[in-house]
Amino acid sequence: MRVKTPRAVVAAAGVLGLLAAVTTGVSTTARAADSPAESATRAGSAPDTLHLPEVTSLVLSPQLQEMLGTTTIDLDTLAKLRAARPSIPGEKTPPVGTTLLWPALDAAKGGPIGVYLKQYTLRAVGNHVEVWVASGQDNVSQGIRFPEGDCRNDVPGSVEITDAQLKGLVSEFDNNIYPKETAAFSTPRDRAGINTVPGLSAAGVNFAGDGDNTVTLVDNVRDPNFYEFPENRSYIAGFFMPLLNELTDRNIMTIDAFDWLHRTGVNPKDEPDDDLCKSRPARPRSYEGTFAHEWQHLLHYYQDALEHTWVNEGLSEFTETLVGYADATLTVDQAGSQGALHCFQGWSIVKARGNPNPQACGGPQNSLTKWGDEGEGSEILADYGNGWSFMLFLYDRYGVDILAGLHRDSEAQGLVSVQRQLDQVASGTKVMDVVHDYQLMNLVDRFVDRKDAQVRGIAKERVTSKSLNATVNLDNPASYAKPGAAPNGADYLVLRKGKDALPSSFGFTGAKMLPGAQETSSSEGDPVALLDEILFGPPEEGAGTVANWHVSLVGIDAKKHRVLVRSVDGFDASFSAKDLAAFKAYPLLVAVISHDDPVDTETESDENAPYTFTVNGREQTG
Repeated sequence: MRVKTPRAVVAAAGVLGLLAAVTTGVSTTARAADSPAESATRAGSAPDTLHLPEVTSLVLSPQLQEMLGTTTIDLDTLAKLRAARPSIPGEKTPPVGTTLLWPALDAAKGGPIGVYLKQYTLRAVGNHVEVWVASGQDNVSQGIRFPEGDCRNDVPGSVEITDAQLKGLVSEFDNNIYPKETAAFSTPRDRAGINTVPGLSAAGVNFAGDGDNTVTLVDNVRDPNFYEFPENRSYIAGFFMPLLNELTDRNIMTIDAFDWLHRTGVNPKDEPDDDLCKSRPARPRSYEGTFAHEWQHLLHYYQDALEHTWVNEGLSEFTETLVGYADATLTVDQAGSQGALHCFQGWSIVKARGNPNPQACGGPQNSLTKWGDEGEGSEILADYGNGWSFMLFLYDRYGVDILAGLHRDSEAQGLVSVQRQLDQVASGTKVMDVVHDYQLMNLVDRFVDRKDAQVRGIAKERVTSKSLNATVNLDNPASYAKPGAAPNGADYLVLRKGKDALPSSFGFTGAKMLPGAQETSSSEGDPVALLDEILFGPPEEGAGTVANWHVSLVGIDAKKHRVLVRSVDGFDASFSAKDLAAFKAYPLLVAVISHDDPVDTETESDENAPYTFTVNGREQTG
């Protein structure tokens, strides 16, 4: 979306005198404009994890301003500062037990997101990784503990990380994550901390170490959940921030320190509770998965820093399947099932073994390509689940090469890049046809991904995915309730259920223009539009128009594992009583309505598009 709001600069707050406030940027024309400085975050297998807003620059505290000789830093500023190439010896990673200053995140309630320096102690070193655990104390907390008075401090294992757990993480990275992700995607360049910012080295801050190592900081990230719980149930489980790579001249990521007892290993304790303070359900390999997720972001940064968020996050979610830490076939009734998938498929509101503390967090109406279209709170988890599901769908159909191509393609982003990869692995295949198949798969996969299943109207292999076990919770309003259809998303409307009468007619009319879009892009006679063109350039061709609508009627007989599909493209569609009679033997009839946005850029075309549908002559707004 074209945004006219200027970039905001927020004042620095003080934490240990070193807090640096973060400027959260908005793209003025296209998504790619801010992507190089984007901070990637882990949504996690648990439905209680949160994302971090994208970060474009840091406003420094007075102490850091004095160190660095500037009031703000961004990637360009850091590159210029580093050009001085201070004389720092290329040291090896120090011995275990060493305590040094490293960056830490603070996202205080009502204040700016900030970065400050705190003490970490080196606890474990592997062939390609070094793990530092927060150990310092200030007026907020000590080490990895929550603030005094927080009930979680008193629950055993919540704020404790053992040497055995760290040894396990190092082993998993060296022997599983590193070899599999480098084979599938890429290898990061060495960064030894010898080309950091001169002001930091002059102040005695030294990040030097083995350039092949990934620096892993384990910290109780100071997000809203850290400060106010249980008002804020979701937390940042980990993040990769390119600015910190450039500030330290190291490959660096952060993993949260909360509850490693129940979130590491193959078979952790399972101790759910209705009391949110005490609830500790088992999340097998959750933090190992967080590591794999964030490391893909680190690799991707060097390959395609402009990539759209949904692709980048989808690939990171996929890595958890690649390395064996996440089983996306588990349902909400099974321990170890994936919270991001619960949210996207609409099952997060259901209390079950795999979801002991239900919450609303988006749903199937979610846009594949518009990140955050349902909201930026817990709803963002549905975006993660959607991107993850799509990458698994591509992987099952075309193999890992298509995902490797997406990871390495620096010339195109989003669906345009997906089409480029399809041209390589499945010549003649159109990306929107794949998206439509994917939308149907999300509804019917669980019922027909078996040998004895029968699918009519479309090839079964087009609407099944062996890495998933997907279906939509049609009882969740988030499968259809948001007005209009999201770009490259789908609404799932129940037309018949159980013994209800079969509709005698169904009609559909989709908008050709988006709300507020103008039929012409001319600025003649419009001073506001003219100024807009001067500041931001002319509107993109086709901005504000709807490319296409795709409507499918899907009959489902879950018990007999039968599905019937009838699909049409266009802005108007109608199904007569004769057409609908074909669905008589199917107890469930669902309309899947999707709005195509093949260009996939953040312009006016990246909005929900209005539509109406008519059942038995009664018109309703979608």
